[in-house]
Amino acid sequence: YKSLLPLVIVAFISVSVTSGSSTFQGQIPPKEVEPEFLAPLENLTVTQGREVTFTCVVNHLGPYKVAWIKSDSKAILAIHTHLVAHNNRLSVTHNGHNTWKLMVSNVQKNDSGTYMCQINTDPMRSQMGYLEVVIPPDILNENGPDDYVAVEGGSVRVRCKATGVPEPTVLWRREDSQSIVLRSEATREKQ
Repeated sequence: YKSLLPLVIVAFISVSVTSGSSTFQGQIPPKEVEPEFLAPLENLTVTQGREVTFTCVVNHLGPYKVAWIKSDSKAILAIHTHLVAHNNRLSVTHNGHNTWKLMVSNVQKNDSGTYMCQINTDPMRSQMGYLEVVIPPDILNENGPDDYVAVEGGSVRVRCKATGVPEPTVLWRREDSQSIVLRSEATREKQ
């Protein structure tokens, strides 16, 4: 069984300094390459109940670790490939190279918020993406009649209650495309 170790290439710069009659010759190691993000963490919009994936791509990670954090609550979700949060809808993967993924399955409204991919450098490096969870509109049936009968010129009170995120707008239309005269509680007429 062979262990795969990361290949580290170290370059040295040869320096020769002459001062008066003495000479110093030696090698100066190059400055350590700092980790860098290769792509921004995207803002995502997903319908409640679906799955969503944040992708964080980091080059030159070296000895550092990547962590996933839900910024709003300051909750650490995962460090490297270890899931910290006790949430069976979360999972984290690493492709063995430079890509880390945080997956949220069966997304719920309370999953909305800012997520952070963080590298534990000093100072810390991070990037953030926002998750917006939308809930499809749903018209609530309040046990009212499906059909209304009224005398021509008379009044009918029809109510519609709808839920969703973002809040849905209710539009009223007649099947025959004619205008509907709406009266508010103050009996003001609208067309």
